[in-house]
Amino acid sequence: MKPIPLPLQTLYAELAQQLQASMERPASLYHREIKGMSYVYGKRPVGSVRRDIFIGRADDPLVVARVALIEEENARAAERRQIVSTLRRAHVPAPVQALSQVLDTMSDAGLLRQAVLVGTAAYQCYPAPLGHRLPAAGLISQDEDPATASLAVMADEAGETMETILKRADPTFRGVPGLDPAALPSHFRSASGFVVDLLTPQRRRTDTNPMALPALAAGAVPLQHLDWLIADPMPAAVLYRSGIAVRIPQPARFAVHKLIIAQKRGGDTTKRRKDLAQAEALITALKSADPFALSDAFEDAAAKGTTGWERPMVRSLTELGLTPAHLVA
Repeated sequence: MKPIPLPLQTLYAELAQQLQASMERPASLYHREIKGMSYVYGKRPVGSVRRDIFIGRADDPLVVARVALIEEENARAAERRQIVSTLRRAHVPAPVQALSQVLDTMSDAGLLRQAVLVGTAAYQCYPAPLGHRLPAAGLISQDEDPATASLAVMADEAGETMETILKRADPTFRGVPGLDPAALPSHFRSASGFVVDLLTPQRRRTDTNPMALPALAAGAVPLQHLDWLIADPMPAAVLYRSGIAVRIPQPARFAVHKLIIAQKRGGDTTKRRKDLAQAEALITALKSADPFALSDAFEDAAAKGTTGWERPMVRSLTELGLTPAHLVA
């Protein structure tokens, strides 16, 4: 596990900070005359397409102000593209193209402001913040690529359906019906096999599965432990175009959560091995980068219960040839 040089870590942190502060998305602005009135539009790449967006009447003060913000963002985006290019040339890991395009469409739709990226998609974002080149998720899973994006959704605020949003990344995306054909889909798949799953924290055992997200014309699968995993998420940047702002779980919580769910996979040995491998990689990185965070996450989870929390963690550690003492700073 090779370290990422500190100057590159600093550059990445600057990129993530800029993205979190951004109030607009970059766009090429142009005017269109309609019945003698000038209107402002923007064109911007989103996923695999280019979108035309309506901004408003050119003489509207609010539109003038927004145009100024977009022009400022265009200048900052050009600087960020240079940062992204520098980081990628230095082989700082970045998510695969298909995942990047999916995240770009979600960002454009405003889904990533409140949602938290989890699973393998989040794992791919940890190398730069931790300062270590983690084993590739594709190698860990022994797949050609980590073809899943899982999103923890807490609100239902989008103005478009989930399928409409995802089709800008790949027009073949479709919602996959669940066991109840009348339920809204929580699982979306493209023709190439890329999967997007919507998840939500389980609040009570009687939660409907999936929980309906009517504005997205989608559902979200309620999961135990998810609320603990996504508490106090950290900002991160996806190295694509001028960067995409995402929120991901704290890496220590991600590692501990993987230890827990690895023991709940039943007969799915492939996912179990991937959970354990990702947990082991993050534990190794965190022992160097932030050992106290790892210790705190383990102790916090263990305090929540023996059967559902501490016992599966210890079992997973045993499979990795570790003990709880390895996680205590």
